[in-house]
Amino acid sequence: MKTTYISTGLITAIASSLCCIAPLIAIFGGVAGTAYAFSWIEPARPFLIGASIIALALAFYQAYKTKPADDCTCEVPEKKNFLNSKGFLWSITILSMLMFSFPYYSNNFYSQTAIVQTESDRTKTVQCTIGIEGMTCAGCENHVQSALLPMNGVSEAKASYKEGNAIIQVDTSKISISVLKMKLAEKTGYKVLEHKIGK
Repeated sequence: MKTTYISTGLITAIASSLCCIAPLIAIFGGVAGTAYAFSWIEPARPFLIGASIIALALAFYQAYKTKPADDCTCEVPEKKNFLNSKGFLWSITILSMLMFSFPYYSNNFYSQTAIVQTESDRTKTVQCTIGIEGMTCAGCENHVQSALLPMNGVSEAKASYKEGNAIIQVDTSKISISVLKMKLAEKTGYKVLEHKIGK
């Protein structure tokens, strides 16, 4: 019974952060465009975290509840396997906490390329704000920024899942806005919406 609670706790913990983990896995796996497929999970995140906490609490209750004393002391104690041990339960609990907090430290897994511009480049650079549908957390913002920054002509990129956009400094002599939007959609899988030039 305890193993069931432990596995339920772990699965729901992973599921609660899947919308943020998927973009990172997709980038490492070379299929970044599939990341958007998991954004539907984000609204259920609080419920999944709650379910995970309840399942782990039940597992702790099973592990630490007092057992009735055996009167005859003739029964040989059953050897527990690792999956039913308290050590395994604590390991899964720590892993679950790491999953819950993943959106807050996921930016450490993305490379943020800094690009130095010359003065002549700056004269051709415009600020472009592009609407993006599908970002749900800080991990999604990092996913978008890591897709934009390596593009030739992009000197700065700041995505916001709250605003549902990315503000980009781009040299339009090196890459057109339409090509940039197309590449962004291909690399991230998010729906790229309308854009506006300037502040």
